[in-house]
Amino acid sequence: MKNKPKNAKLMILMIPVAVMVFFLVLRLGSGSFRSAVRIGYVGSEGRSSWSGSYRSLDGKMWKNIHPEGDMLHIRVETQSGTISIQVKDKEGNVIFSENDMGTNNFDVEVQGKVSVLIEADNHRGGFEISSEP
Repeated sequence: MKNKPKNAKLMILMIPVAVMVFFLVLRLGSGSFRSAVRIGYVGSEGRSSWSGSYRSLDGKMWKNIHPEGDMLHIRVETQSGTISIQVKDKEGNVIFSENDMGTNNFDVEVQGKVSVLIEADNHRGGFEISSEP
């Protein structure tokens, strides 16, 4: 019985800490977010890059990327399904948008942090987004 007040105090302390960590991750652009079903997904995420390959991707994923230069290289491989990618600058302006990309490569001029949105419809293949060619 004596442990309950300590545990309650600890929980009250941990909730604001967890909220602060969540918003810090959002601000720094670490990690991606999704409302997607991923099957066989193998991915890699860094501050200036994001990649993934999978048997199936269906839904939306997004991530903030901090390119190391002024160019963002986008590579998509499509075996089946469709994939679309949109890139927004830090002010929220769309600087790149491509629907049903197929297998393709694009170079996008950027300045500073960008937000990348990927929308897939039963897409099989992969993507790579990086400031390195």
